[in-house]
Amino acid sequence: MKESLFVELVGKWFSAITRKITETINGKKEAPKYLHTEMLSPEYSADMKWGGESIDGSIVAADVVTMDASLPLKKRDSFGSASGDIPKLGMKLAKGEKLISDMQIMTARGASESQIVDKLFADTPRCANGVKERLEGLFLEALSTGQMLVDEEKNTGTGVRADFKYLDKNKYGASIKWGLPGYTPMSDIARVIEGASDTISFILLCKKAFNLIRTSDEGKELSANFRGLIITNDAKLPVPTPSQFNDAVSDEYGFKFKIVERTIKTEKNGMRVDTKPFNENNLVFLTSEKVGRLVYSSLAEETHPVAGVAYEKVDGYILMSKYSKNDPLEEFTTSQALALPVIDNVGSIYLLKTQEAQEVATDEVEDDTNITIYGQSLVKVTVIAAIKSIGISCASNISDVTLIKKINELSDEQELNLKEALGIE
Repeated sequence: MKESLFVELVGKWFSAITRKITETINGKKEAPKYLHTEMLSPEYSADMKWGGESIDGSIVAADVVTMDASLPLKKRDSFGSASGDIPKLGMKLAKGEKLISDMQIMTARGASESQIVDKLFADTPRCANGVKERLEGLFLEALSTGQMLVDEEKNTGTGVRADFKYLDKNKYGASIKWGLPGYTPMSDIARVIEGASDTISFILLCKKAFNLIRTSDEGKELSANFRGLIITNDAKLPVPTPSQFNDAVSDEYGFKFKIVERTIKTEKNGMRVDTKPFNENNLVFLTSEKVGRLVYSSLAEETHPVAGVAYEKVDGYILMSKYSKNDPLEEFTTSQALALPVIDNVGSIYLLKTQEAQEVATDEVEDDTNITIYGQSLVKVTVIAAIKSIGISCASNISDVTLIKKINELSDEQELNLKEALGIE
C-alpha cells in the first residue's frame, strides 16, 4: 500500500466528506434512512464479542469475510465486506489507470478543485453506506424472524448466523392463511394483542401484508364502522385508503402499523441481486421502537495503522481509508467495521406468521372418527382430549373446520405441547 496519488486533496477534504455523507440509495435521491440506526442503541464491545456529497449510484451491501481476509474488490458502482466474532463489515472500490488519468488531465486543464474532489471521493459514501446496507439487511431479517443468516453461497466470504431466541409463547400462526377465502387478519392480530403481556405500540409489516389486512372483509368493516358508514347485509363495503384504515386501527386498538418495504442489493462474483430481508409473511408486534443494540468494536487497523494510508471514521465505528498501489496503478477507497445488530427485548416482541396455518384435508369426511393434523390421520376424540390436556377448552362435538382453526390459533409453545401430548415429533 502507498499513500494516495492525490495526497494533498485527501489531506484537505477526506475528513470533511466523511463527516457528512448524503447520496442516492438504490435510485432514490434522499439522505440514507436506516431502521437499525433508529431502533438500535450503539454499544462498544472491548472484547469483540458479539459528509455532503450527492452521488447518483446504487448501494450494494457489504460482504461477510474472515477476520484476516483482504476485502474483496467490487465492480464499479457497488459495495463490499464483513468479518469477525462481531462480523467485520467493509468493502473496497478502486479507480483504475483510466480514471486516474482523466483526473490528472482535468487538473492540467484547469478544472476546479470541487470537480476533482467530486471524482476523487465519489466512492467514499458508497463504501460507508455499503456497511450500513449490510447492517440494515441483517437487522430487518433478524427483527422479522428472530434470526439472521448470511449464506456462504450468496456472500463473498464466510457465513454468519445468529439466533436471538424469540419466545415460542410469543409466536403465532394465522387461523386461516392470509389471502385464502374467509381469512380473518384483524382477528388474528387481536389474538396476538390479547396474548401479549405488554401494550403493543407498533406493528411492523410489509406492504403486501398491510394490503391483505386493509382489503379483507374485517379490514373494510372496521374502517366503515369508524367512518360511520351505513352497513346493510347486501352492501359491498368500500376498500379504505391506507390513511383511513390506519386511523380506524389506531382508534380501535391504539397501535400503529409501520410498513417496511426495503430492498438490499448484494453482489457476488460481479452479479448483483435485489433481496427484501424483512420476511413478507410475518408481522412483528413491538412495545417500543427501541429493540436492541448495534454492538461494535475496534478494528486491528485502528491501533496498527498502515504507513501511507489515510484514515477517517464514519459514525464512530466505520473506518474509512484511502491509498494507492502500482502494477497496475490504482487508487483505493475502503470501509471496514466490526458491528452486529443485536435484538434484546425478545420477551416483548411478538410474531404473527400469516402463511402458517393448517388446512382441512381435501379428502376429509366431516362425520368420520378421524381428522388430519400435522400431516397425520388421528382419532378426533384423541385430539380433542389432547387439546383439553394443555388447558384449551374444546367442545366434544366440534366440527373439523373449527377444530383445525382452534389448533391454528395456538401459540408455537402451545402447539409444541399439543404435539407432545399426541406423541408427534
